[in-house]
Amino acid sequence: LGPRVSKEAKWDEVLPELEVDKSENFIDGIRRKRYAKPFQFLNLGILAYTGGDNALAEIDVAGSKIQSTGSAGWFLWRSAYFSKQVSLRNQLMVMFDWVKTNIFGRDLTRY
Repeated sequence: LGPRVSKEAKWDEVLPELEVDKSENFIDGIRRKRYAKPFQFLNLGILAYTGGDNALAEIDVAGSKIQSTGSAGWFLWRSAYFSKQVSLRNQLMVMFDWVKTNIFGRDLTRY
């Protein structure tokens, strides 16, 4: 609320002033025509893990579609998942989890 409001100010005195500020900002935005750009969907491809080291993949590359199933689709799915990890820490944790799962299998005691 800034410097206009003191600790002793009453809400019925402050709120009308704030509402006027909001309406003036809104009208200024309309006058300047600061509208959001229309939404456009960008299809980068479809990946679906089907279980047991198998997956389906359809990826758009330079206007052509690459379709893959089975182990090759699984590899594309894993590489896309790994590349989307934000930090090195997350990438290492994902790699460690994949290695651990391949060595020991999935932990089914929690399900």
